[in-house]
Amino acid sequence: MSDLTNPVNLGNVLSLLSANDTATVKKGEKQLKPFLKQVASAHHLLNQIQNSQNISVRHHAALLLKKKLVVFYAKFNKQHRAEMKIHLLNLMVSEPEKGVRTAIAGAVATLAKGVFSNNEEWPELFSSLMQMSQEPNEQLRALNYSLLAQLSEQVATQLKPHVATLAQMFVMGCQDSSSAVSEAALSAIASLIKEIGREPEVMGLQCVINPMLGVMNNCIQNGSEDIVIEGLDVIQEACLLEQPLVNDHLEVIVQFTINILQSKDCENGVKQSAGQTLINIIEFRPKLMAKKNLVGPVLATLMEMIAKTDSSAAGSLFSFNAREGVLGGDDDDDDEDEPEMDVQRLAQTTIDCMAINIPSKYFIDPALALCAQGMGSPDSHMRKAGCAVLGVIAEGCSDRIRESLDSILPRLLQLVQDPEFYVRECACFALGQFSEHCQPDILYHNETVLPVIFQALDDPRPTVQGTSCYVLEYFCESLQPATLRPYLNPLMTRLANLLQSSQKSTQEMALTAIAATAVAAEIDFLPYTETICGIIGTLIFNTEPSMFAIRGRALECLGHIAVAIKDTYFARYFELGMQSANQAISMNDESLKEHSFVFIANCAKVMGRAYQPYMPSLIPYLLEVISESEVVLVSNKDEDDEEDEEEEGGDDEDGGYRVHVEEGFINAKKAALTALGALAEHTKELFMPYLQSSLEAVMTKDIGAICSLHEVIRAEALSITQYFVGVVLHVNGIHEAPKFGEVLALNGASSDIARLAMTAYTSCLLNDDDKLPVSYACEAMTSVLRVMGVSALQVVGEDNQPVANDVMKAIHMLLSEKTPCQEKYEGDDDEEDEDDHDNLVMDAVTDLIGELAKVLGPNFVVYFDEFQKLLMKFTKPTRSHTDRSMAIGCYAEVIAEIGPAAGKYVEMLMPMIQAGLADSMEGVRRNSAFCVGTLVQSTGVAMAPFFMTLLQWMHPVCLRKDSRKTSDTGGADVDNALASVCRMINVSAEHVPLAQVLPVVLSSLPLREDVSEGPIIYQCLATLLHTNEPTAMSMLPQLVAAFGETLCNGSSANEQTKLVCKEILKHCVNSSQLQGTVMSYLSQLPNQEDQQTIQQMISS
Repeated sequence: MSDLTNPVNLGNVLSLLSANDTATVKKGEKQLKPFLKQVASAHHLLNQIQNSQNISVRHHAALLLKKKLVVFYAKFNKQHRAEMKIHLLNLMVSEPEKGVRTAIAGAVATLAKGVFSNNEEWPELFSSLMQMSQEPNEQLRALNYSLLAQLSEQVATQLKPHVATLAQMFVMGCQDSSSAVSEAALSAIASLIKEIGREPEVMGLQCVINPMLGVMNNCIQNGSEDIVIEGLDVIQEACLLEQPLVNDHLEVIVQFTINILQSKDCENGVKQSAGQTLINIIEFRPKLMAKKNLVGPVLATLMEMIAKTDSSAAGSLFSFNAREGVLGGDDDDDDEDEPEMDVQRLAQTTIDCMAINIPSKYFIDPALALCAQGMGSPDSHMRKAGCAVLGVIAEGCSDRIRESLDSILPRLLQLVQDPEFYVRECACFALGQFSEHCQPDILYHNETVLPVIFQALDDPRPTVQGTSCYVLEYFCESLQPATLRPYLNPLMTRLANLLQSSQKSTQEMALTAIAATAVAAEIDFLPYTETICGIIGTLIFNTEPSMFAIRGRALECLGHIAVAIKDTYFARYFELGMQSANQAISMNDESLKEHSFVFIANCAKVMGRAYQPYMPSLIPYLLEVISESEVVLVSNKDEDDEEDEEEEGGDDEDGGYRVHVEEGFINAKKAALTALGALAEHTKELFMPYLQSSLEAVMTKDIGAICSLHEVIRAEALSITQYFVGVVLHVNGIHEAPKFGEVLALNGASSDIARLAMTAYTSCLLNDDDKLPVSYACEAMTSVLRVMGVSALQVVGEDNQPVANDVMKAIHMLLSEKTPCQEKYEGDDDEEDEDDHDNLVMDAVTDLIGELAKVLGPNFVVYFDEFQKLLMKFTKPTRSHTDRSMAIGCYAEVIAEIGPAAGKYVEMLMPMIQAGLADSMEGVRRNSAFCVGTLVQSTGVAMAPFFMTLLQWMHPVCLRKDSRKTSDTGGADVDNALASVCRMINVSAEHVPLAQVLPVVLSSLPLREDVSEGPIIYQCLATLLHTNEPTAMSMLPQLVAAFGETLCNGSSANEQTKLVCKEILKHCVNSSQLQGTVMSYLSQLPNQEDQQTIQQMISS
């Protein structure tokens, strides 16, 4: 090996590093390796930079010196340190080649790190910076900023005291006439902001924001788009900072991003970056954006962008809505031009972000006004845009849209029949979004919505047909079977035809609609099963990759049919489905895996123990998928590289790994968890042999699924642990929920698994940063409390204290909105938002509070005294109706369980109840009426003095409108109000004016939605007859008719209600005084079958 201390030899070896041949390069690296471990090598490299005539040799010498200086500097003596400083600064300025100059600047930055790490000073460095910034030579001015960029990465802490001076230098650089200098200045600003962004000193750079934008604007003109993206990246990062660096420049930044989005000349990369910048501003400065009056102009611009892009919006709408590929695929006739699609999708995503993040009081009115303006425009493209925006904002603005459905729907339904297909597409999409996000209120309009959608299913455009299926998917799945029954035959005829369409996207959407229809129709779906399953059978074994999406949807649809028709009728299709699922799992396609797991989960609900022969192979495979690493090794370093890094004190920032973020991987793992949980829930003791391995895959600290890097996986993992608890309780011989106050006799396994589950839930509530896992943990804890009662709260946590302590602490923090998942910096002010409801978490929290009250009864009062103070804020008139409904419902649930202790809250609750009963939204009225009933039930005659007041407040609610006397048109508020009135009668009939009350009650029967209130209402009426109460006796025909209706075919009354009504009618028949009225009622029934049925019931 040659002596590399010889300059010629070293130069020859360094030149090898520039060879085009990999083997030659590796040969040079191998020769250099032992040499570079010597401290003296630094001075030999410096000599090459100083004296070599070969540009590549100087360049590689500078790069190697940069790599070694930070370690070697501490080993230099005083003289060598001084020489290195002087020589590098001089060489940097005198080097004629730009690439070498930049590399030397990197070595200077690394040297600076060594200098400052050893607590030394280097005043000449800062002098050089000032001198170069004023050099006539533009190359040196540019070099100054290149050096500053690299210094920011290495010694940002030492630059902080000089921020004011640097800011002036940056402004000067951005305004330089040379584009090379201004672009280098922007890069230097970007580097420094990234390094000191979380420090207060960054505010000294406020003055550079506008000059930065000026540079970026020039770069757009001259095509330097990478620089624009770099600048936008910095602004994106600045939006995330607690320091309000960009706040005073928000208007200019927003306009700059909008200009880019509207430009026809900017490349997609720049538009994507501008869009992300705008989204970051919306997410992290929402109130500031609103207060600067930017919401209306931005919305108008985005809507105009949608209007100006390609006529069809179906593909971009569905890809925005996480349905990429469902519409607008290769097999559709009008594929959109990709750049236009990107702009349209970006506009829609940004609007969605605005709807979710900007407080409703600033957003909803201008948004709905723009939508109305667009939808009413004579320009079809504006009508398209108006519908598209209305659909996009449906999720974020669902509360206000639900309040306005009566005024919005008529125009929207007209546009579903618009002459232009692209308007019809977007109108259907908006209707689908309403169906998904405006439940249950949208269902009240089923009589006007369904006929229009049926017509759209016959549309000649495949994308309109497909989007109509999307509407049906969400609209039908929540309908009552009785509502769906008249429409079922024409609906299934159309869907069966679409299922055989030549358009794959239409087939796929038809399958999702059929699945939803089956679930809603329940056993009414049976007549269509053979035909639909025959078609599905031709799809679920297709091995052509282009058909995998349809194959998966078909198998998933088959699982939903199983849920609809139950095990007896589905058994003949079960083995076929499992054959398809097993084959799909072996085909190594993530989407097919996901659909197969969903099929397994749905079938488990109805087939249960039929899974026993499949479990020995199925469950280990599910656990394998669940346990698959979420971190992927992307490169392997050889041992020599690792040794070098150890010696040099370096670290590999990414460690050669990346996180698995592919949607297919995540969805498949989540679906595997769902399937595992369904098997545990529905196979009970058959699951026991697999319980330990399942616990290890799901709950092992740090590596189990509950510790996943992905929130959807963590959430699902937490959710299914409740079924593990159920399995071990079942094996423990505990098959029923405990009675109030009962402590279960848990064996060791039951106690251990309950402890694992409860501590996992509380840990999530207190520590998880994401809302989805927290809401799932609340729901799972509620379920465990339901099956274990007080025993669940007595298990010992990690601190050897009952887990109840952490549960109550977590609830208090959640109600205070102080947990990690609820903290969100908005960077503009501390104003409390009162109009935006966190549905995901707070609904789950209030359900948990209700279950705790059931478990603890009056013992819960000591906790609720604190909780209710925090809960009350959600009942304010300024809060959304969902907030008010949620909080009032929570009060009602707790009051129902704490008995007479509820009396202490009466005075506080009365104003809330009065306002709630007069609310414009049914959900608020319903829960307010329910709260009245629970107060009466818990406090008894103590509430009697308030009866007349409460009756006056409830009177308007008790009157059922004729338009709401059919199913799926609402009416739960009336049902709950009637039940509350009957509870008053039960407690103290003498305090109720029965002559005025009973006619109202009877005129509003039967119950329409909350049939669980039936036993209370009908037993109250029966008691009045049993006691010969005069008013009741005077209304005997009406009472008999009310009782009889519950026993007729088609009645929605539950079995307990029917039993009450049957017994009272028997009583009447056996009374000579009452018998005639019953016989008269029966003789007047129009349906002879009903006559015979009731006659048999009351005679037996």
